[in-house]
Amino acid sequence: MSPIRIHWEMTKEGRRCAIDDRQASDEGRRFGWYRPMKILFSVLVAGLLLANPATAAGPSAPTPQIWFSMGALTSPAGHQSWDTLFYNPDAPWPEFMNHLHVVGILTQALLKISDEDLAKVVVRLKQKHVALGIEMLAQAYTLPGIDAPPHCGEGVEGHYAPFATAALAAKLKRAGATLDYIAMDEPLWFGHYYNGKLACHSSIENVAERVAANLREYQKVFPHVIIGDGEPFPSITDQPHWQDDYKEWLRFFQVKTGQPLAYTFVDINWGVTHWPASLQAMRDFAHQVHLPLGTIYNDAPPRAAMSNQDWLDDAVRNFTHIERTLRVSPDWLAFSSWEKYPGHALTDSYGVGEDYLVKQYLQLHGVK
Repeated sequence: MSPIRIHWEMTKEGRRCAIDDRQASDEGRRFGWYRPMKILFSVLVAGLLLANPATAAGPSAPTPQIWFSMGALTSPAGHQSWDTLFYNPDAPWPEFMNHLHVVGILTQALLKISDEDLAKVVVRLKQKHVALGIEMLAQAYTLPGIDAPPHCGEGVEGHYAPFATAALAAKLKRAGATLDYIAMDEPLWFGHYYNGKLACHSSIENVAERVAANLREYQKVFPHVIIGDGEPFPSITDQPHWQDDYKEWLRFFQVKTGQPLAYTFVDINWGVTHWPASLQAMRDFAHQVHLPLGTIYNDAPPRAAMSNQDWLDDAVRNFTHIERTLRVSPDWLAFSSWEKYPGHALTDSYGVGEDYLVKQYLQLHGVK
């Protein structure tokens, strides 16, 4: 008698049980045992799944690469988290940190941190085998020989001068750092689409040239750095030709920087009702162009009467909805906030920190 094999298949809806009857013998089909046996196997499998609801839902997809942004550096609450994690050699290393792939530092924090403290951060991350990432203001203000409106990009998010980027790269080198990852601050949006004051309205090729001028300063010092994007959604998918535009952005980015874009983080405007459709559209597009997709897990700006815990719980509901209801399984995810909550990385005397979200996420995925 040839075997009937039970195996698991991955589908868009999740993991499901499948019965492989391709090797069932002709004899079984002729003499009538084949169909009853297949039904019996199906009943047995269904019983096992009902007995174990966790299995019925299927184990979660492999945990994505987690990027944890350290956030505030100089506020009392923010500084205490930095002190606990990096400056105090006797402080215990929190368990959740063992599940991180990257610790991200804002350009603004890298600018403020002293060389001495930065060296402590570098040593600690290397000891714990956690990669270092920079959240980068990626676009150069102006380029020689490129026509642009006067003062364009000045005061616009995501812009920075190449000479200042070179100084930050040198600062990292002095600290003994290996810069592993860069996440750019929305260059396509603020360079090409943005219509606010001092907007540049650059072509997509020019955006890539401006980005390359800044990235080159990091690449000179850290030639193996891996570079990814971050863009606002649904703002991007609201553009009439966004898919063609993003393909052009991917092409020009590789031409101008000499390496492909490694991933894109989706920065969601939670206050816009159609964000789920936008996220799913970007998920499908990223799959089509073989681009690893990341999501940033946080919440909208807090309402006046909202507490820190309320904001954090809303963020948990957001990522639970994305992964359990929308069935979007990112390759990367980032825990980062630019709002007043939580205002610091670690739960301590200042209250619940951003680590709460990581712990809740790991718990959602059954990681202990």
